[in-house]
Amino acid sequence: MNIKLASEKTGLTKKAIKYYESVGLINPSKNSENNYRDYTEEDIIKLNLIASLRILDIPISEIKLLIEGNKTIDKVMKDTLKTINDSISNLEKSKLIISNIIEKENKDFYVVGEEVKKLRETLEYSMEEKREYIYETLIRIFPGNFGSIVVSIYEPFLKIYIDNDEKKEAWIKLVDILDDLECVDESNPMFVKLANIDYDKLDNSVGNIKTNIYNILNGGEEEIEKQKKAMVEACKELYSNEAWKKSFNENCDMAQDMFETNGEKLNEFDKCLEILNEDCKRYNEIMKKINDEVNEEVKKEFGFTREKFLKSLSKN
Repeated sequence: MNIKLASEKTGLTKKAIKYYESVGLINPSKNSENNYRDYTEEDIIKLNLIASLRILDIPISEIKLLIEGNKTIDKVMKDTLKTINDSISNLEKSKLIISNIIEKENKDFYVVGEEVKKLRETLEYSMEEKREYIYETLIRIFPGNFGSIVVSIYEPFLKIYIDNDEKKEAWIKLVDILDDLECVDESNPMFVKLANIDYDKLDNSVGNIKTNIYNILNGGEEEIEKQKKAMVEACKELYSNEAWKKSFNENCDMAQDMFETNGEKLNEFDKCLEILNEDCKRYNEIMKKINDEVNEEVKKEFGFTREKFLKSLSKN
């Protein structure tokens, strides 16, 4: 059949048919009498297949491998699906970043350019790179021994794997929060006090924090009861021991500026980390349960909750 009839049977334009011939997808014979191309039923089947695959945006190069027998239809489809999924993932990341920029209403295109670059780069980080990014930022904001203590609190929860839109959104928000944290004034009394702590004592404190978090996550009801008992006993000691009260008040006064500066932002940081790390969410849920139960026990003992008791001490 001639090209006109081939075009009618396939719904393809003559130009498209000639193009597919030029790239080697079909190879019609030529009529020796008039030198016109003669399309067979096999050519029509191939052209219909090509047209269908192009609807799915499958590249010509892939279609050629299929027609030449160098790739199965199953492999072509799987590779195309992966390409589509990668494209969707990239578009979703771009959508999140664009939404974030719109929400901030930033008019400075230099700042916007840096923001887009930073958010895109951090979204592509591996799990280890994400951990390093958070770690290094916290150490920059909270340098020295104080930073070591802050990092030890968060380090068990820095294994972050982003596998859904909620986590992508939480990561972008977390990066923004880290960017907004204000560096601690190194003349702050608490900072100075911690800077003078003996290394072995600091190392022991950091180790105890990590061990405590691990035990709470893995120790079950026995560990929860142990934590509750320790917290109740600490309240009793604070209530009756004037030296402890004085030390507690002094530490609260020294740390007040630091927590006023970044406290609210760190609370938001915690919420994002709960979404990004299941252990963090579980730990905070366990600690909430412990605190609620300790509050009740302290209330029975003194007539007010542990939380109110500690707040009253910090105001004295």
